[in-house]
Order: sequence, then C-alpha cells, then structure tokens
Amino acid sequence: MRMNDIIDLQETSSNRWLARYQGNYGLYTIKIAFDANGKASGFSCSCPSDYYPCKHIDIVKNAIAERIAKSKDSKKTKDKTLTIEELLQDVSLQELRDFVIRQAKYNDNLSKAIKLEFAGKITRANTNIYYAILREELKEVYFDYENYYENEEGLDLEVLDRWLDKARVYVEQNNPHEAVLICKACIEEFADWLQEADAEVFDYIDESYQSIPFDIIKTAVASSETDSKELYDYCLSEMKKDRYSGTTMSDEFNDLLATLAVKVNPDAFIALQDSLLRQLGDKNSREAEKILQRKIDFYNNAQQSEKANELIEKNIQIENFRYQVAEKRFAEQNFAEAKKLITDFLAGKTDHVHYYQRWSELLLKIAKKEHDIPLIRTIAFAFIARRFDKKYFVVYKSTFTPEEWKDALENILQHYAKNSRDYNSHDFNSSVADVLVLERSAERLMQYVEKNLSAERMSTYHSAFVNSFPEKTLELFRKAVDAFTANNLGRDNYEYVVKLLKQMKKIKDGDKTVADMVSRYKIEYKRRSAMMEILNRL
Repeated sequence: MRMNDIIDLQETSSNRWLARYQGNYGLYTIKIAFDANGKASGFSCSCPSDYYPCKHIDIVKNAIAERIAKSKDSKKTKDKTLTIEELLQDVSLQELRDFVIRQAKYNDNLSKAIKLEFAGKITRANTNIYYAILREELKEVYFDYENYYENEEGLDLEVLDRWLDKARVYVEQNNPHEAVLICKACIEEFADWLQEADAEVFDYIDESYQSIPFDIIKTAVASSETDSKELYDYCLSEMKKDRYSGTTMSDEFNDLLATLAVKVNPDAFIALQDSLLRQLGDKNSREAEKILQRKIDFYNNAQQSEKANELIEKNIQIENFRYQVAEKRFAEQNFAEAKKLITDFLAGKTDHVHYYQRWSELLLKIAKKEHDIPLIRTIAFAFIARRFDKKYFVVYKSTFTPEEWKDALENILQHYAKNSRDYNSHDFNSSVADVLVLERSAERLMQYVEKNLSAERMSTYHSAFVNSFPEKTLELFRKAVDAFTANNLGRDNYEYVVKLLKQMKKIKDGDKTVADMVSRYKIEYKRRSAMMEILNRL
C-alpha cells in the first residue's frame, strides 16, 4: 500500500478530487470533496473493503495535501527554467490553436479536457452540444464485471462524474442555463445507455447517477432565475418516454416537478399526483408514500403547511407519516395518544426494538417523561439484550438502586455469557468485557481477558486495567503478541505486530520488554524479510 500506487490524481472542480488507485483487486476510483476550511466533506472508494473509511481514502488525502503543498512551494520559488507562460508569450493564437488541435488528435485525455472546458462556448440554435459529446464518451465505457462483483456501493462512471462536476461549476459561476443543459444531456444519454447496456449493469452502476443531475437542476433553479416553465414542460414531456422504464428517473422527474410547480402550475401538479395515486391498488405501498410525500413537499414549499399536515394526519396507515404524527403528539405532551399510535403500530411485531428502533426510542422517551420505570427497564434491556450498548446500558442501570444493581449486574453478565458469543470464540464475549470496562472492574476484566487471551483483546482492553496492574498487563501482552507473531504471516500482520509493540512501549518498563522481544524475533524469524524490514522501522 503505497502512495505511488495512485496512477491518476486530478482536481475535477473546485475542492473536488478524483483518483485512480491500483489495488489488489483491480483499479479503484476514489472521490474526495473538501469544504471551504479544507476538511473532507465527502468521500467514496470503489474498493471491496469492509472498513469505512477504507485505507485508500487516507492515502489519497495525503497525496492531495502533498500536491497542494508542492504547488504552494513552486509559487514561492522562482524556477530558473522557462515557464509555460513565458514559452507561450510570443506564440500567435493561430499557432497555439493548430498545436492544440494536432495534439488532441492523438491524446484522448486532452481531447476530453478541451471539450469539458470549452463546449459551453459553442452556440448553435436549438442544439445542445453536450448530447453528442456524452453519447460518444458513454460508448467507450466498459466494465470487467468479474473484477467488481464485491463492490456493494456501485461503480463510478468517470464520464458522468466529469460532466456533472462541470455542471456544479456552472451553478457556482451563476450560469444555470449551461448547468441545466449539461444535466439534461446526462439524464437522457445515461437513460439511453442503460437501455442498450447489458441487463447486469444495474447491479454494478451507482444508482445515484439517476438522481444527481436532478439535484443539480434543483440547486440551479433555487440559486438563480431560470425558465421554470420550460423546465416544467420538459419534465412532463420527457417522463412519459420509454427510455426511463426500469429506472427511478420517473420519480426524479416528479420530484423536480414538485419544485417547479409552485411557480408554474400548482393545480395541474396536484391533479397529476392525484391521478397517479388513483391508479395504485395499494394505498399503503411505497409507491403511494412517494406520491403523497411529493404533495406534502409541494405544500410546504408553497407555504401551505396546514395542508401538508392534514395530508400526513389522514394517511397514518403509512409508517413514516404515523411516526411523524406520533412525534408531533409527543412534542405536544399528548403522551397517551402518542403511546397509542406507537403501540398500535408495534402490536404483533416481533423483535420490534431492533427492526423498528426509532419507534422504540420514542416510546422510551415517553416512558421517561411519565417516569414509568418498568417500561423504561423493559425497552432499555431489549436494546442491550443482544449486545452491549453503552447508551441504553446506562439507561437500564438508572432504573435500579445501588443495592439492586449488584444482582442485576450479575444477571446481565450471565445473560451475555449464555446467550451470545463472539463470532471467533466459544468462550469470549465482548459484551461481557465492555460491561466490566464501564463498571470499572479492572481486576475482573483482566482475568476475563487472560482466560481468553489474544493480541486483539489485549490491544482493545488493556487500557482499562493497565494503571492498576502494569506488570501483569505487560506479561499478558507479551504472551499474546508472541502467539500472534508465531501464527501469522504477511506484511499487514507484521504492521499489526509493530502497532502492538508500540502500545506495549507506553506501559511501565515496556521499552525493555519490547527491545527484548524485537531482538528475539530477529533471530527466530530472520527469514521473514518483510518482517525484518518493518521491525527495523520500529
């Protein structure tokens, strides 16, 4: 894992970066956006890692910081060689144009960059130049599906990334017209591309490409004067076309209509949604909820909140609306009605605490307001029954007196010991250990970890007992690290050993113990060249 595995890194628009990284399972796409303060405000990586964020995010962030730093340094230092600006100073416009055209014929990246930068300057009556560009670039897209079958978030389409970033730039530059033109082309050409692509493509492509262009259009409409009527008519016309079957774009068109209808034709929009609702057989369905939500959003945008609230109240057969009404009753301190809305919904539902967590949390809030100790205890325990959760454990404990808690604590420890085990152990349960940490039972925790000794457990829990038992902690750490080192090969595992040794060095007399261990490892494992290299860095 090295920074030079980054094979491409570019700032696609202000504070938005795109990187290509050669990983163990193919080529990964990493996207990072920064806010005005230079902090990462969003990021994604197409690697199959289970960790979030994955290790590639930090690698690319460091590469970006290094590039920015070098850029600042180069501005401060006067280069003795000729700069591009100096070289071009005496070049005529025609010479420069001929050179760029000649180079672009053989350099696909340069050609795409020129189109991206200057396509908006081409004015042709009744013609959107972006359609042709996007159509050609989408034809070049190819996926080796076998390399990406583990990617759950969906693959990135670089061509759409580039053009959608360009549309955002136009919005920032107060040029909504050009932003909307790009988004229209992205919507239509992507829909056509999906229609022609292999059916499996839906399993791989990031679904957000079906919504992002619409979001940008909404931003453009909100930030400046645009032709809302033209956009409204465009949505009505476009959404009827077959190219959008099998996609979520019809919903996106309807949502955009809701934004535009406030200014353009509110009555027609409501009539359209009512017509769609009448066509549905199941008024409790997800589809019905989407239609009703559009009407609610419309009324709120039109400053008609009373109509929005009335619509919610009339449709509590839909879970989200019922929950909103229950929240409203709670805010009004009408606890009896709020509780009835919740209990009626949860009636007959098994394991509702986890599947319907927000409902149980609201019921817990009501129980606290009413000082209903049995109900508080029941709900809080249900939240911690499977696995320790500090938030709900503290609530559960608060329902007992100090004397009562002694027995209750033993009962919950026995409950964890009996009813759930860690995936990789028949004897160790992290919930038991976490409870002992919270209860400050240092000696008991140390004994529990010792009974189920491993390097990972020592790394996780030693800080809770090291101050009381530094010598014993160091001894257990040494045993655990020795066992891990003997049974695990590979660079990542050697890096982990070094991490453990660094933790040990912070313990009293840890420096000497670690020095002895490293000396011994260099003899016992001298044939592990990668391990020797990593230990030398320690």
